[in-house]
Amino acid sequence: MTLKLYNTLTNQKEEFQPIEEGKVKIYSCGQTIYDDMHVGNAKTYAAWDILHRYLEWKGYDVFHVMNITDVGHLTDDEDEGEDKVEKAAKERKLEPMELVTEQVRRWYKEMDELNMKRHNVNPRATGHMIDMIEAVKDIISNGYGYEKNGTVYFDVKKFEKEHDYPKLGGRTIEDLETGAGGRVSDEEVEEKKSPHDFALWIKASPEHIMKWPSPWSMGYPGWHLECSVMGSKYLGKKFDIHSGGVDHIFPHHPNERAQNMAMNDMDQEPVNFWLHSEHITVEGEKMSKSKGNFYTISDLLEEFDGEVIRTFFASIHYRSQSDFSLESLEESEKKLDRFYRTLNEVRTSEGGDGTDLKEDIKWIKKEFEKAMDDDLNTPLAMSKLIEFSKKINKKLDNKKSILEEAEEILKELGRLLGLRLEEGQRSTSDGSEDREEFVELLIDIREELREKGEYDTADEIRDRLKELGVVLEDTEEGPRWRLS
Repeated sequence: MTLKLYNTLTNQKEEFQPIEEGKVKIYSCGQTIYDDMHVGNAKTYAAWDILHRYLEWKGYDVFHVMNITDVGHLTDDEDEGEDKVEKAAKERKLEPMELVTEQVRRWYKEMDELNMKRHNVNPRATGHMIDMIEAVKDIISNGYGYEKNGTVYFDVKKFEKEHDYPKLGGRTIEDLETGAGGRVSDEEVEEKKSPHDFALWIKASPEHIMKWPSPWSMGYPGWHLECSVMGSKYLGKKFDIHSGGVDHIFPHHPNERAQNMAMNDMDQEPVNFWLHSEHITVEGEKMSKSKGNFYTISDLLEEFDGEVIRTFFASIHYRSQSDFSLESLEESEKKLDRFYRTLNEVRTSEGGDGTDLKEDIKWIKKEFEKAMDDDLNTPLAMSKLIEFSKKINKKLDNKKSILEEAEEILKELGRLLGLRLEEGQRSTSDGSEDREEFVELLIDIREELREKGEYDTADEIRDRLKELGVVLEDTEEGPRWRLS
């Protein structure tokens, strides 16, 4: 089977082939570390964690870099506003690096709680200032950068003539608003050769705290520059995969692409695959602190363990805009409890003489890989894994050695989705394991009836469950239930 990934550069699924046989190099845009990780950040990081795990499972040696932004990301995501880290530090009456240190520790702890694999390198922008200054020099030397009043800009129109600047965003120069995808002030327009140009190095105002000496001014790097520099430094001038959120499709990633090509004097594409994860909505609306529907991972971990949250992330496709609610985590907890109950049943079963589960083991390996090879279709992979779990429960009369093989396969494939599936039995959040197991049994019976075409009896079970306060919904991923 061959892995296919949706490449934003070409707007289609493409067969993945690494640049170097047996090795894959990935750069993922990481956290701007001024605030806590929220559920949308974590959903994106979980997608790239699954990608990392799956590539390793396919036999590749993976080298994965995810940056930590601790300077240069301004409040309007362009060349205006305050530095997000500096602004947050002032509000909390901390030194910027004091805030960064605190937030980095918190970020690692929460990433561990969510069972994210540690990346090979987590470079920080402030640790690569010399590299960024040298990159700006190279961009100027290669004819794509110019200095004006201490700030250095990227010459977009010159690059566009040669390399199709907005290709990655699927746009043309004519489509762009003034500035690099957004509005700029009249003063900035006067400084720039073109309103589309973006800053590589920004001259700092006197009150700006985080600033460094450079040949052009006492200043700081543009937000887009750091990823180009750190990606090239650790992965080379050309690498396999660059991943991020859909909000990076423009202008961040086109700017990165342009910088990579300009500073390395390249005519070829610097990255083979650009992958982007969709946003999460909360109960149908964009997540916002002002709306009161903003969930940080630290908030969620007070009520749910990290494995439940990972089950939710694995149940949605990285390219699908997904809706989040606390109820969706409760549904995920039920899925996870099902896996643990199956594992516990296998461990406590004495087995028998049956051997038919061997065919189911072959089936799940094939179906799981088929789903994952289709652009990491984790919802389908998860549904197949749930189905396999049910098959195991119905065939506990198989030989003990076959049951143990099925248990190992369930754990192996579950862990590719970021689940831990460790030894021992999880406790449900409200201690109602027996009730939930009984409801799951009735739902399984109903599914069997539907497969046989006995819809009247199946509907009667659904209606009786509703009378008992259990609302059953049929989805593409299988039946879901909740208490009314």
